[in-house]
Amino acid sequence: MGQEEPAGAFDLGALRTPRGLLLGGELVLCGAVVGLLAPPAPPTLAPALLQTLAGATALGGLLLRDPPRLPHGYGTCLDLLRAVSGTIIFLVVALVALASSRDPLAATTFTFSLILSFFFAFDVFVTYRTKVAPAVGQDPDMDSA
Repeated sequence: MGQEEPAGAFDLGALRTPRGLLLGGELVLCGAVVGLLAPPAPPTLAPALLQTLAGATALGGLLLRDPPRLPHGYGTCLDLLRAVSGTIIFLVVALVALASSRDPLAATTFTFSLILSFFFAFDVFVTYRTKVAPAVGQDPDMDSA
């Protein structure tokens, strides 16, 4: 029959969902870009590192068995803000990395940052289509969660 999951604070089954896979992929690519950014463009390291920490926090919140209760709509707004800011930050990081140097490491950083900005743009699209667009016609005072 079914096996019981061991008790714990985290539900690792959330990593198998499309949302978990997308956040995990973003976090891995963010870590790669932060690692590549250290030598060629140190000024762009701080925003990329902050965005990586925001992604880790979002993934951690997704993995919690008992997530904190936010007022209706706040979680969606935070997801959308994280994804939009990630798109902008890593697009700027890609351009700065390429403009600062023409060595192969800068070109690699540009490529990974550009791929990551497309990942975040896709996350914006998915978040908007699945969470924001269906709620547009609903009454904001109604709690549908």
